[in-house]
Amino acid sequence: MTDSSLHTDDGNTNSTTGAVALEDRPQRDPDAVIASALAMVDEALGRMLQRELVSSNEVTDVLLDLRGVLVAN
Repeated sequence: MTDSSLHTDDGNTNSTTGAVALEDRPQRDPDAVIASALAMVDEALGRMLQRELVSSNEVTDVLLDLRGVLVAN
């Protein structure tokens, strides 16, 4: 059974790892990607600055979300 999240729009995946090759991904506007990443960082900082202590899980979640935005499509 194949995980549908491992497929690009054109269906290309690495048969060994299931990873999608970067060159096979459609290009996105770099300015839109940066704007999306900055918005995510600003939102997370707004939430975290209101508290004295932030868990490592929350920081990890933000970093993983940011990574996802930067490498998506």
